[in-house]
Amino acid sequence: MKDVFIETQNYIKLSEAMSRVKSLPLTADRLGIAYGNFGLGKTFALERVAHEENALLLRSDQTWTVSSTLKKLAYELGLDANGKSSSLFERVLEELMKEPRIIIIDEIDTLLKGGKYEVFELFRDIHDQTKNIIFFIGMEDALAKIKRHRHYFSRLTEIVKFEPINKDDISKFCQLCEVKIEPDIIEYFAKRYQNLRQIKVFLLRIEEYAELNDIESFNLALLKQAKVEK
Repeated sequence: MKDVFIETQNYIKLSEAMSRVKSLPLTADRLGIAYGNFGLGKTFALERVAHEENALLLRSDQTWTVSSTLKKLAYELGLDANGKSSSLFERVLEELMKEPRIIIIDEIDTLLKGGKYEVFELFRDIHDQTKNIIFFIGMEDALAKIKRHRHYFSRLTEIVKFEPINKDDISKFCQLCEVKIEPDIIEYFAKRYQNLRQIKVFLLRIEEYAELNDIESFNLALLKQAKVEK
């Protein structure tokens, strides 16, 4: 498959939300969240947006504490990552006020579990003191979890729900194939699958089958014959 970025509906929604947050005055809350099920291209979209915005992109995990998070932020900002949390916090604040950066936190779900809210609170403090934009990315129930804590939820100015891929997304993705994908396959995928990862696997199998059998065009009948969905 061609290595070309595709502007899916979810990427466009995230990019537009980021633009709206950037246009807000510094006196406004500039916190956002994007959420949705797996396989909808969240990582695909946010990595592109992070590149375009020169944002800090961090993926949280179960090991994060306030101290380790501050060390991670300091390292990503090119600062000395040694010292106590209080010193690191001031160091990070000073740098972000001097050179503002958008911060994107992926896998926010790990911060919404018991014992992890202090890390979520840390990012809110960083936002409040530096006015830097912070955008959280999570799974389907991430927003519902935040809603249980009104003092967090009320601060969100942009909420983006990642939707299942649509026919237009699938068509764009199929155009990256080295073999022509006929319209009946696109229709079939659009009705049957909502997961971009699955479709990518199928397209790679189509390319492999087509190369082995010297095929230039793939239709639905051939898809079934080749057992691409095995």
